[in-house]
Amino acid sequence: MAKKEKLIINGKELEISPKKSTASDSQTPRPKAASTPGNGLIEISSPLLSVESVSAGKAVTCKTTIKGKNIAQVFSSVMLKLDHDLYGPISCDFLQSPSDREVRGVKHPRWGAVNEIKFDFQPRIRLITCGDKFSLACMTPEFYGVEPEEQIWSLEGIYQRGGGEPFRVKLEFTQKGILSRKTGFYPASAEGIVSPFELIFEDGDTFEPYATTYLQDETESLVTFNPIMLCEGTLPHWEWSDAPAGSYQIGVVVEDFDGRQFKKLSPVTIQ
Repeated sequence: MAKKEKLIINGKELEISPKKSTASDSQTPRPKAASTPGNGLIEISSPLLSVESVSAGKAVTCKTTIKGKNIAQVFSSVMLKLDHDLYGPISCDFLQSPSDREVRGVKHPRWGAVNEIKFDFQPRIRLITCGDKFSLACMTPEFYGVEPEEQIWSLEGIYQRGGGEPFRVKLEFTQKGILSRKTGFYPASAEGIVSPFELIFEDGDTFEPYATTYLQDETESLVTFNPIMLCEGTLPHWEWSDAPAGSYQIGVVVEDFDGRQFKKLSPVTIQ
């Protein structure tokens, strides 16, 4: 089980806590992540980084080779390392395949059996803010192959009203950080049916953003960062900030057509 950790961002101490149990836990299926080599279907070479340490305003170039015949998506991934455990991803994005295919107007990547991957990472993080409150936002992109200004970024977490029962929510934002959709999830019915609803914000409600942790033994679980309190007349949004100094790992996550994920990361220090 993940333990509590702390980090400093912009002079504020953020606490990382094991995820609280909620009534909607059964509605949060997540593909299992496996380190390569795993079942041999997908192979990822150890990512080669251009530098061992990087400072604000500079970039790290990551190169790796992915082999396999069942590749659905490839993501860049940057994880924060605290003690022996990884938290994040603090940065995640689709990587573009050499060619695309289109199905009913939607673009999908077309990966080959051998794929040479290269991408850059600048040491920046996204913060979710509301008024003068902020927390770390481990956001993921919703659409492959769209123009950057059309991308939608999503963030899940735990929402709570007063002393009420906490429940899972999903917030979606534009590329400019503006909230575009907010969805809550009722507890699953006896038949296991998920029941989403349009979330209505109320002054004083709190939102705790989720992150994933990979423990030293490769166990995967969810954690939360400090909650933000919603302010009357102010919608939460995200904004960029320099990543705090410390240890990180950079690499790729590969998802196959069965929904399984494979990851390979290499260490880097942010000064």
